[in-house]
Amino acid sequence: MVGLPGVARVVGTASQGFARFDVELETFADAGEVLADVRSAVESIENFPPANAERPRVELKKLAIEVMTLAVASSTVPEDALRRAAEALRDDLLALPSVSQVKLRGTRDREIAIEMNEEELRRHNLTLAKVARIVRRVSRNATFGELRTRAGGVVLHTVGKRQIGEEFKNIPLITRVDGTIVTLGEVATIRDGFVDEDILSTVDGKPAVFVRVEASKEQSLLEISSNIRKRLETYTPPPGIDIRVWNDTAEPIFDVLSDIVRNAVIGIILVFLCLVFVFDLRLAFWIALGIPLSFVGSLMFFDLASLTLNLGTLFAFFLLIGIVVDDAVVVGESVAAERERGKNALEAAVSGARIVAGPIFVGVSTTVLAFVPFLFVTEGSLQVVQPFFWVALFVLAVSLIEAFFVLPSHLSHERRWSLSPLREIQAWARAAIDRMRDSIVAPAVSWAVRHVWLTIVFGLVFFVAALALLRSEQVRVVILDNTASRSNTVQANLELPVGAPFEASAAIAERFVRAAEAVDKELEGTAIESISVIVGNVGDAARSRSGEEPRNGSHLASVRLHLRDRPLRTVSPVEIERMWRRNIGNLPGLAKVSVRTTRFQIMPSVAYALVHDDTEKLEQAARDLRAFIASIPGIYQLSDSLVPGKRHFVVRVTPAGKAAGLTPTGIGRQLRANYHGIEVQRIQRGRDEIRVVVRYPAERRRSLRELAGERIRRPGGGEVPLSTVAWIEEKRELAALTRIDGKSTVLVNAHAELAQVTPIQARRKIDREFLPGLIAKYPGLVISDDAGVRQERHLFETLSLLVPFVLIAMYALMAGFLRSYWKPVVAMAGVPIAFAGAVFGHWILGWDITAMSLFGVIGVAGVIVNDALVLLDRYNAIRRDNDMLPAIAAASAATRHRFRAVFLTSLTTVLGLSPLLYVRGDELIRFVPFVVSMLGGMVAAGIFTLFILPTLVMIVDGRRE
Repeated sequence: MVGLPGVARVVGTASQGFARFDVELETFADAGEVLADVRSAVESIENFPPANAERPRVELKKLAIEVMTLAVASSTVPEDALRRAAEALRDDLLALPSVSQVKLRGTRDREIAIEMNEEELRRHNLTLAKVARIVRRVSRNATFGELRTRAGGVVLHTVGKRQIGEEFKNIPLITRVDGTIVTLGEVATIRDGFVDEDILSTVDGKPAVFVRVEASKEQSLLEISSNIRKRLETYTPPPGIDIRVWNDTAEPIFDVLSDIVRNAVIGIILVFLCLVFVFDLRLAFWIALGIPLSFVGSLMFFDLASLTLNLGTLFAFFLLIGIVVDDAVVVGESVAAERERGKNALEAAVSGARIVAGPIFVGVSTTVLAFVPFLFVTEGSLQVVQPFFWVALFVLAVSLIEAFFVLPSHLSHERRWSLSPLREIQAWARAAIDRMRDSIVAPAVSWAVRHVWLTIVFGLVFFVAALALLRSEQVRVVILDNTASRSNTVQANLELPVGAPFEASAAIAERFVRAAEAVDKELEGTAIESISVIVGNVGDAARSRSGEEPRNGSHLASVRLHLRDRPLRTVSPVEIERMWRRNIGNLPGLAKVSVRTTRFQIMPSVAYALVHDDTEKLEQAARDLRAFIASIPGIYQLSDSLVPGKRHFVVRVTPAGKAAGLTPTGIGRQLRANYHGIEVQRIQRGRDEIRVVVRYPAERRRSLRELAGERIRRPGGGEVPLSTVAWIEEKRELAALTRIDGKSTVLVNAHAELAQVTPIQARRKIDREFLPGLIAKYPGLVISDDAGVRQERHLFETLSLLVPFVLIAMYALMAGFLRSYWKPVVAMAGVPIAFAGAVFGHWILGWDITAMSLFGVIGVAGVIVNDALVLLDRYNAIRRDNDMLPAIAAASAATRHRFRAVFLTSLTTVLGLSPLLYVRGDELIRFVPFVVSMLGGMVAAGIFTLFILPTLVMIVDGRRE
């Protein structure tokens, strides 16, 4: 797979009985083509897969989102009844049209075990392998062809495959000459139950099986949740069993959507109040009404892009409140200006709309182009911005129709709506804006265009000062900010050394539960509603057969806290997570622990991949790196891939064994049958695939005392003790082996506590102070970034490829419209000024710069170009009307003429976005940096458009004069 087109790297992980390869794609690679190439490459491997291995599965990784988790709990019924109740609920939910994925957690897989003791085998001269062959031969359905008769064809077949444990008892093992038969039920104990492994699954201390409903990102979580709740109202569980909704991710989503709608309404009201103070009530009303009309109209096109009303699309609506109104404000202000020149309502509506049609259309196009990079964002929770482009395209397209056809028709009537005293207030507000224009802005613009280089220096100093804030870390950069929660649960995944006893894992999990209860007590019972614990099988039932790494083992545990809803809970999930980790402290015996508050897997923000040809040097280098990272304050959940595995007994054949005709493979096959069992067949029972296994009883398989005396059958007959034909050597190796692009690799990962250190600060310290010495100490050592760091790099690579393309497309549009090669460059000079404004906005409001901040800067770039186009178009019109007018006078006149439009568009955008600054909800808080960037960028864009842009125009046109 390494070197295939579109493949960035291949990460392979091998553990006991399982191997997995994650193929990471290059930026813009076609996933379907890479999938086909990988599948072809795997199928072309000779003698693959190995004997006794299942066929490999090659498939695209799909995001499965938890919708709801139901707890099927009881302290009185046995495990089998609890499992049956959970299966019945699962089947019932799958019958709902909107539900397609339901998994069981906290339960063991079903299994039919045929257990035979050594005495019975010896007495009847049987072996486990022979019994397995007999059962496999008898328990099957066979077809013997077709009998052709005059009446038609008749298929001949036998039905012998057993489906339940009882049916295996009558299988004949031995048929003697006297007619007596020894059946399987006479010499074996047949258990139709669960796999032989320890498991603990509880909710608030009561045994439980969890039914988890999942959905793809295309499905509606709210619809699925609503349908399930309606079904539960009429669903009757078996007696003694309680079914309750343990976690519903749609509940906080509904609250978040409500918050967005509420803030959007507030934003629209603020915009309307702003407009009504300046324009006639008729004009203000129809401009403000254009916002919801544009939103509703855009819904007609959602199916074209497979969009739904979700967090991403609703937040895009919110962001577009101020942008949508810009076009209508420019048209309305142009119409109002024409009325002030003495034209009647009809003439003013027509001429006012015609004057600004060109710059508005091009400006809307550049605004939509600015959202193109969002389509290609694939990093985890950042995918929420993917719909922004389509929403902007549809909404702004509808707003253009409304601004140029609906709005002018309403403004073409003579009758005004404003009455006293509103009319006097509006006249006062317009006069105040005009006084500000004439007494402050116009003189300042006049000074700026007369002192060109001082104005340019001011702009450069503003930009350099923003860079200085970043360089000095007065404004911190945290690209992938994981502190904002997207869930109302906090989950701890625990991993002890492989092979740790089940009791040790259960004890550690209990300590986590006590620490969580202490947090809830500290918060006066307002934080945690319920606690679930799973020990032994923390993955989904039958997960390994779905192509994912099995998460089963006595060394694994998971503790999950379901939090109370706001406003009863006043503390964020992130803060609860910190308090929980503080109460837990450092527990000895834990190999790895991960505590997270999001529905998405959080990638470690400090992560390195080490590669070396010498395994010993590689492991020692990884330990040195881990020790240095641990010394950095604020680092937590530090782990590496050097997790010790279970004890291994390596069996080597002695010369006596070789003389007896024994081989390592033959001895290994017999030992595997004795201790692991022999899988006979698999039975499909309902939705479950059940294994049928022949093996020794549990007490025989769980003791190593008799290993040396284990009887090994020779090829020629007879038995010999294992100790006489083989040496037994105990070893302990790693639990899993990792390879990247075929090279042995060790991964070292950690998270950074943002209150003490950012990931960039931690990585900078490691890269500068430690890695050079480590590489010198171990020549040949290769160190690369991994996990979250690679996500950041992929994000920057995507943006670095797309943003220049977007800027070039913007330039081409403006160059064609302005008929100039230089003026588009002048307009786009506002982008770095907007970036500087965004940095200052984060500094003033105390926010870190995140990936959302970068998206906000990209989004505001289109708005800046839009405002600049309006002013440049007016400047060109003035120069066309009076070609003898100097550039300095034309620039000042254009600024004066367009001041009110620029001022109002900037003000309405700021007012439309400002409500989100005061949101502190668990979900919406991650969008605040986006809004801060847009607000800071819009303020800087207003300064640029009014003062720096005319100065740059002077440089372009004035030099000719």
